[in-house]
Amino acid sequence: MIIVGAGGLATQLMEDLIELKWENTVFWTEVETRYPFIADHFPIISTDQEVLEHFKNVSPEFILCVGKDKSDGRIKLADRFRALGGIHVSYISPFSKISPYGTSFGAGTMVLNMVNIEPGVKVGLACLINKTANIGHGCIIGDHCELGPAVILTGEVEVGDNSFIGTGAIIHPKIKIGRNVSVSAGAVVTKHIADNAVVFGVPAQVKYFKK
Repeated sequence: MIIVGAGGLATQLMEDLIELKWENTVFWTEVETRYPFIADHFPIISTDQEVLEHFKNVSPEFILCVGKDKSDGRIKLADRFRALGGIHVSYISPFSKISPYGTSFGAGTMVLNMVNIEPGVKVGLACLINKTANIGHGCIIGDHCELGPAVILTGEVEVGDNSFIGTGAIIHPKIKIGRNVSVSAGAVVTKHIADNAVVFGVPAQVKYFKK
């Protein structure tokens, strides 16, 4: 298994992997990591040749462990590793509380530890759900979304593809958030949000729309 990324998210995932005693796992980064202690527990690779050798000789599976950015870096990295022959797999932390009733996750989604997910939740492809997030019953989350730490989605919230919900934001029940939306940290969303909106505040207000 290759863990793509060796930044802050990777350190959180690393704690799980050590506890679970994962073997034959390496981390990948092309830049010097700020967290050199990762190498105390797992090898770090950096070149396409090393990736190809790992896929051929160990496992073709990889976990995407990087956050969203303005350049769609997560999507580009996933495409790059698939082009090298990799299989983008999900990681759902066993240290989170995930209801077994009607919940589902798309391929490539990562759920970190201490997350609570209630019954009937549907999560799309290649999403990232960070520590201590709480997702209420019946929520639907689209593809390529990111939920920051301590986000709260109350019951039956819908989040469109490629949207970002910042740390500690609260989304009220039955709210619909459009595609490509950014919700700032700490915002409280009480109204439906249109596609491409960027919202701030308590209650959240649209500040501008992305081009």
